[in-house]
Amino acid sequence: MAKFVIIIPTYNERENIKSLIDKICAVLKNQKRWKILCVDDNSPDGTSKVVQNHPQYLKKVALLLKGKKDGLGNAYLAGMKEAFEKMDADFCITMDADHSHKPQYIPSFASQIQSGSDFVVGSRYAGNGSIPKGWPIHRKIFSIGGNLIVPLFVGSRKLTDWTSGFRAIKKSVYSKVRPLILKDHAQNKGYTFNISFAYHTVDLKFRVDEVPIKFSDRKHGESKLGFEYLIHTPIFLISTRLRKIF
Repeated sequence: MAKFVIIIPTYNERENIKSLIDKICAVLKNQKRWKILCVDDNSPDGTSKVVQNHPQYLKKVALLLKGKKDGLGNAYLAGMKEAFEKMDADFCITMDADHSHKPQYIPSFASQIQSGSDFVVGSRYAGNGSIPKGWPIHRKIFSIGGNLIVPLFVGSRKLTDWTSGFRAIKKSVYSKVRPLILKDHAQNKGYTFNISFAYHTVDLKFRVDEVPIKFSDRKHGESKLGFEYLIHTPIFLISTRLRKIF
């Protein structure tokens, strides 16, 4: 059985993180080779203290405490570095801390990896996947519109959900993609990271698969989707398209 680490970036998620860890532990109670890694950007609300006070801390739960708020992409990369280089993971699963990604799907991700997938995406737009009916219009535009536009620029329809952060990633994928991500500042900013990481994975011809998921909106805290998405994502997509043309 391969070992995997579930990476959860956190910033001001004290109202969500304990219950999420509880649910993950319940889903995986009969499996052995897994751990949760919370990557906290020095949350002022004390998220890291909640993690450290969890009954499974140091047994099944680890904490990577960063010195400052450094963005989603950097949190993911720091978590992957910790998981693959220090925690001896064969693959990692990335997910949000706000309960929008359901732990019940984790076994399906692990099963896909065990079956030979290199990169698995939890898709809201494949099969019986879904987004919240009551989602604000700007969230629907960012998500639905973004996933319609991305294939036009990157030249691939391998995925239906390029922006999803709920993923399983093999160590071999991380090793090849990380240097490419770090070459370009725009690729590592906020939610643009999800698109750029998926693009490079597909472009390198890794085996990519999707698991349909029902996505839920957060009940506590605030969304981390910021205006950097509107700036850096177009920069990445346009530069990628130009490279493909010329």
